[in-house]
Amino acid sequence: MELTDQEILVGTYEEFVLGFKIAKKLKTKDEYELNQSFTQRAHVGPVRSVVGVNKFLISGGSDELCKIFDLDSRVEHGQLMHHEGTVSCLAAFGKTYLFSASDDNSLSVVKIGSWQVEKTLYKHQGGITALAIHPTGKLAFSAGKDKKLITWNLVKARPAFITNIKGIAEFLTVSPDGARYCVGLHRRVDVYSLDSAGIEYTIDLKCRPNGLAFLDNNVVAVGGESSKIQIHSLIEKSLIKEFEAHETRVRCLQVVPLKSVDEEKDPGHVLVTASSSDHLIKLWRIHTDTESEVRCIGSVDTQCRITSLSTWNPSMKGTGKRKKIKSAETTEKSTKKLKFTETTISEKGKPAAEEVTVEEEKTVDKPSKTLKKKKKKNVITEVDIST
Repeated sequence: MELTDQEILVGTYEEFVLGFKIAKKLKTKDEYELNQSFTQRAHVGPVRSVVGVNKFLISGGSDELCKIFDLDSRVEHGQLMHHEGTVSCLAAFGKTYLFSASDDNSLSVVKIGSWQVEKTLYKHQGGITALAIHPTGKLAFSAGKDKKLITWNLVKARPAFITNIKGIAEFLTVSPDGARYCVGLHRRVDVYSLDSAGIEYTIDLKCRPNGLAFLDNNVVAVGGESSKIQIHSLIEKSLIKEFEAHETRVRCLQVVPLKSVDEEKDPGHVLVTASSSDHLIKLWRIHTDTESEVRCIGSVDTQCRITSLSTWNPSMKGTGKRKKIKSAETTEKSTKKLKFTETTISEKGKPAAEEVTVEEEKTVDKPSKTLKKKKKKNVITEVDIST
């Protein structure tokens, strides 16, 4: 998977959803440009969250709606109206499920394609502000204004355990291997271990954190209400490096998933950052060692205040193939057989009477192999004719 296959999706405060495709600049080694692929006015109010799943882009806004856009045909596909509050968080698992959280204290599970709400989970006593799904799809993490962090058992559709946190969570992020999850609170980020269910590392910031991205299972990038992005190692539990990303603040950031073609050469990681102050989206080439510098390999001015960010690529689409039921059935035409038998019955003192028995056999059509075989029905009718 190359960088040029990726598409960056952003939601803005000005009610728009924007898309940008990554293209390599001519006669350059490692420089890219972001070309705008679509613009859509999605909501009546700010866009709070966006996510790409399967071939769809789903956006949630303050107008209590989830808008669905088809990224194949680039048209609006429909909308979901199952929430009664601002849709604050969206997350996806695989190609089949969408998770949406709202200020109405509910967490909904929606099936992609049929767009039916499979389950609605209630436990929070305040609006949900952060949501994350475990890579296995069996656990979900949500945090709300009630200052509670709930770990959901999605197999049984009920809370596994509830943790009281000292503050309202800004975001939740799970590591790619599912061993850790991070909670962004006021001026700090707590890193929890899933095995011990305790805090193993705390990142102290001098500002409010706005986002976190895992570069790999042991290295994270953190951005917030500051112009700098910090790179931390979770094994050494220390700061590796930091760099100037935007003028005032970093609103959101995410790692672009890439697969290295040449295993000997380390291409590093590509981090996408966006800011609501300078309206810029930037691409950064980051290596996890302490010596190499962080390079900006592309940027674009959106002229909008960005509120949310996500990535999408064609490999996320489903196959779209369904199992076809074989319609070819071997049937036989119904046949009727008539048999006539004559018997004479004589009694003493009475004239002989002739009895004619008409036996009719019907053969039922044979169904297909997928259905259970029906037994042949023999219908026998007897007609007595007495003279």
